[in-house]
Amino acid sequence: MSWQIRGEYFENCNCDILCPCLTSSMQAPGDGDNGRCQVPMICHITEGSFNDVSLDGLNFVMMIDSPAIMSQGNWRTCLYIDENAGEEQRQAIQEILSGRHGGVPAMLANLIGERAGVKYVPISFDVDGLKWHSVIPGIMDFEVEGLTTADSDQPMTMINIHHPMGDSLPVAKSLKGEYEDADFGMSFSNTGKNGHYRDFQWQGG
Repeated sequence: MSWQIRGEYFENCNCDILCPCLTSSMQAPGDGDNGRCQVPMICHITEGSFNDVSLDGLNFVMMIDSPAIMSQGNWRTCLYIDENAGEEQRQAIQEILSGRHGGVPAMLANLIGERAGVKYVPISFDVDGLKWHSVIPGIMDFEVEGLTTADSDQPMTMINIHHPMGDSLPVAKSLKGEYEDADFGMSFSNTGKNGHYRDFQWQGG
Protein backbone atom coordinates (compact mmCIF):
# COMPACT_ATOMS: atom_id res chain seq x y z
CA MET A 1 0.00 0.00 0.00
CA SER A 2 1.78 3.15 -1.17
CA TRP A 3 0.60 6.73 -0.99
CA GLN A 4 1.88 10.26 -1.29
CA ILE A 5 0.41 13.73 -1.10
CA ARG A 6 1.94 17.14 -1.56
CA GLY A 7 0.25 20.49 -1.38
CA GLU A 8 -0.36 23.58 0.71
CA TYR A 9 -1.26 23.93 4.35
CA PHE A 10 -2.19 26.56 6.91
CA GLU A 11 -3.32 26.69 10.51
CA ASN A 12 -4.72 29.17 13.02
CA CYS A 13 -4.35 28.09 16.64
CA ASN A 14 -5.64 29.82 19.76
CA CYS A 15 -2.20 30.83 21.05
CA ASP A 16 -0.91 34.35 20.99
CA ILE A 17 1.90 34.91 18.49
CA LEU A 18 4.25 32.95 18.83
CA CYS A 19 2.87 29.51 19.79
CA PRO A 20 4.85 27.83 22.65
CA CYS A 21 4.24 24.41 21.07
CA LEU A 22 6.72 25.26 18.32
CA THR A 23 9.44 26.72 20.51
CA SER A 24 9.27 23.67 22.83
CA SER A 25 8.60 20.85 20.31
CA MET A 26 5.14 20.41 21.86
CA GLN A 27 6.56 19.95 25.39
CA ALA A 28 5.26 23.23 26.87
CA PRO A 29 1.60 24.20 27.31
CA GLY A 30 -0.01 26.43 24.75
CA ASP A 31 -1.37 29.74 25.96
CA GLY A 32 -4.96 29.50 24.78
CA ASP A 33 -7.54 31.23 26.94
CA ASN A 34 -9.24 28.00 28.04
CA GLY A 35 -6.14 25.91 28.76
CA ARG A 36 -6.55 23.79 25.63
CA CYS A 37 -5.07 23.90 22.13
CA GLN A 38 -7.67 24.33 19.40
CA VAL A 39 -6.41 24.41 15.85
CA PRO A 40 -7.45 23.44 12.31
CA MET A 41 -5.01 21.69 9.98
CA ILE A 42 -6.26 22.97 6.61
CA CYS A 43 -4.81 21.19 3.56
CA HIS A 44 -5.04 21.47 -0.21
CA ILE A 45 -3.64 18.53 -2.16
CA THR A 46 -2.03 19.73 -5.37
CA GLU A 47 -0.90 16.24 -6.28
CA GLY A 48 -1.51 12.96 -4.52
CA SER A 49 -2.43 9.30 -4.80
CA PHE A 50 -3.36 6.30 -2.69
CA ASN A 51 -2.30 3.28 -4.74
CA ASP A 52 -3.98 4.08 -8.09
CA VAL A 53 -6.57 6.51 -6.66
CA SER A 54 -5.77 10.13 -7.61
CA LEU A 55 -6.27 12.77 -4.92
CA ASP A 56 -5.25 15.77 -7.04
CA GLY A 57 -7.04 19.03 -6.24
CA LEU A 58 -8.90 17.88 -3.12
CA ASN A 59 -9.07 19.64 0.26
CA PHE A 60 -9.38 18.33 3.79
CA VAL A 61 -9.41 19.81 7.30
CA MET A 62 -8.54 18.07 10.56
CA MET A 63 -9.91 20.02 13.50
CA ILE A 64 -7.97 19.42 16.73
CA ASP A 65 -8.93 20.06 20.36
CA SER A 66 -6.10 18.91 22.61
CA PRO A 67 -4.82 19.32 26.16
CA ALA A 68 -2.51 22.29 26.65
CA ILE A 69 0.62 20.14 26.22
CA MET A 70 -0.02 18.60 22.80
CA SER A 71 2.71 15.95 23.06
CA GLN A 72 0.81 14.26 25.90
CA GLY A 73 -1.83 13.13 23.43
CA ASN A 74 -5.53 12.58 24.10
CA TRP A 75 -6.46 14.82 21.18
CA ARG A 76 -10.08 15.02 20.10
CA THR A 77 -10.37 15.43 16.34
CA CYS A 78 -12.94 15.61 13.60
CA LEU A 79 -12.35 15.43 9.88
CA TYR A 80 -13.84 17.38 6.97
CA ILE A 81 -13.29 16.04 3.45
CA ASP A 82 -13.96 17.85 0.19
CA GLU A 83 -17.46 17.03 -1.08
CA ASN A 84 -15.97 16.86 -4.59
CA ALA A 85 -14.14 13.68 -3.63
CA GLY A 86 -15.64 10.45 -4.98
CA GLU A 87 -16.23 7.46 -2.74
CA GLU A 88 -12.82 5.90 -3.42
CA GLN A 89 -11.11 9.25 -2.83
CA ARG A 90 -12.99 9.76 0.44
CA GLN A 91 -11.94 6.35 1.67
CA ALA A 92 -8.35 6.95 0.52
CA ILE A 93 -8.02 10.22 2.47
CA GLN A 94 -9.47 8.58 5.57
CA GLU A 95 -7.07 5.64 5.22
CA ILE A 96 -4.09 7.99 4.93
CA LEU A 97 -5.15 10.06 7.95
CA SER A 98 -5.90 6.96 10.03
CA GLY A 99 -2.15 6.45 10.40
CA ARG A 100 -2.38 2.78 9.40
CA HIS A 101 -0.17 3.32 6.37
CA GLY A 102 2.77 5.16 7.92
CA GLY A 103 4.21 8.59 7.35
CA VAL A 104 3.35 11.70 9.36
CA PRO A 105 -0.28 10.56 9.98
CA ALA A 106 1.06 7.55 11.90
CA MET A 107 2.82 9.92 14.29
CA LEU A 108 -0.32 12.02 14.67
CA ALA A 109 -2.47 8.92 15.24
CA ASN A 110 -0.48 8.15 18.39
CA LEU A 111 -1.67 11.47 19.83
CA ILE A 112 -5.36 11.13 18.98
CA GLY A 113 -7.62 9.84 21.73
CA GLU A 114 -10.99 10.36 20.06
CA ARG A 115 -12.05 10.71 16.45
CA ALA A 116 -15.40 12.47 16.71
CA GLY A 117 -16.49 11.92 13.12
CA VAL A 118 -16.23 12.77 9.43
CA LYS A 119 -18.21 15.12 7.20
CA TYR A 120 -18.14 15.59 3.43
CA VAL A 121 -18.54 19.29 2.80
CA PRO A 122 -17.65 22.08 0.36
CA ILE A 123 -14.19 23.41 1.29
CA SER A 124 -12.68 26.47 -0.36
CA PHE A 125 -8.92 27.04 -0.23
CA ASP A 126 -7.43 30.28 -1.58
CA VAL A 127 -3.96 31.84 -1.49
CA ASP A 128 -3.39 35.50 -2.39
CA GLY A 129 0.17 36.57 -1.70
CA LEU A 130 0.66 36.35 2.06
CA LYS A 131 -3.05 35.73 2.73
CA TRP A 132 -4.40 32.20 3.10
CA HIS A 133 -8.16 31.69 3.37
CA SER A 134 -10.43 28.66 3.74
CA VAL A 135 -14.18 28.36 4.31
CA ILE A 136 -16.61 25.55 5.06
CA PRO A 137 -19.99 27.30 4.78
CA GLY A 138 -21.86 27.41 8.07
CA ILE A 139 -18.98 25.73 9.95
CA MET A 140 -15.66 27.57 9.64
CA ASP A 141 -14.00 30.66 8.20
CA PHE A 142 -10.22 30.99 8.64
CA GLU A 143 -7.86 33.54 7.11
CA VAL A 144 -4.24 34.20 8.09
CA GLU A 145 -1.66 36.64 6.77
CA GLY A 146 2.12 36.27 6.92
CA LEU A 147 3.93 38.79 9.10
CA THR A 148 6.71 40.88 7.56
CA THR A 149 9.21 43.42 8.84
CA ALA A 150 8.93 47.07 7.86
CA ASP A 151 11.67 46.81 5.24
CA SER A 152 10.76 43.48 3.59
CA ASP A 153 7.84 41.84 1.81
CA GLN A 154 9.04 38.37 2.86
CA PRO A 155 7.39 36.68 5.85
CA MET A 156 9.20 36.15 9.12
CA THR A 157 10.06 32.45 9.26
CA MET A 158 10.92 29.99 12.01
CA ILE A 159 13.54 27.38 11.08
CA ASN A 160 14.85 24.18 12.67
CA ILE A 161 11.53 23.38 14.31
CA HIS A 162 9.60 20.15 14.91
CA HIS A 163 6.26 20.29 13.06
CA PRO A 164 4.24 17.71 11.08
CA MET A 165 4.46 19.83 7.93
CA GLY A 166 8.20 20.54 7.91
CA ASP A 167 11.16 22.08 9.70
CA SER A 168 10.38 25.70 8.83
CA LEU A 169 7.22 27.79 9.10
CA PRO A 170 6.39 31.38 8.18
CA VAL A 171 4.77 33.28 11.06
CA ALA A 172 1.26 34.59 10.45
CA LYS A 173 -1.57 36.34 12.24
CA SER A 174 -5.21 35.38 11.98
CA LEU A 175 -7.46 37.90 10.24
CA LYS A 176 -10.46 35.67 10.85
CA GLY A 177 -10.67 32.43 12.80
CA GLU A 178 -14.21 31.24 13.49
CA TYR A 179 -15.38 27.65 13.95
CA GLU A 180 -18.54 26.01 15.28
CA ASP A 181 -19.99 22.57 14.69
CA ALA A 182 -22.72 21.55 17.11
CA ASP A 183 -22.71 17.99 15.72
CA PHE A 184 -19.23 17.49 17.18
CA GLY A 185 -19.69 19.78 20.19
CA MET A 186 -16.74 21.96 19.15
CA SER A 187 -16.60 25.74 18.89
CA PHE A 188 -13.88 28.41 19.14
CA SER A 189 -12.76 31.80 17.89
CA ASN A 190 -9.09 32.28 17.02
CA THR A 191 -9.34 35.65 15.30
CA GLY A 192 -6.19 37.70 15.93
CA LYS A 193 -4.25 34.68 17.16
CA ASN A 194 -1.27 32.69 15.88
CA GLY A 195 -1.03 31.24 12.37
CA HIS A 196 1.38 29.42 10.06
CA TYR A 197 1.46 28.16 6.47
CA ARG A 198 3.72 26.32 4.04
CA ASP A 199 3.98 23.75 1.27
CA PHE A 200 4.13 20.16 2.53
CA GLN A 201 4.81 16.64 1.32
CA TRP A 202 3.82 13.39 3.03
CA GLN A 203 4.29 9.80 1.96
CA GLY A 204 3.96 6.31 3.33
CA GLY A 205 3.14 2.76 2.51
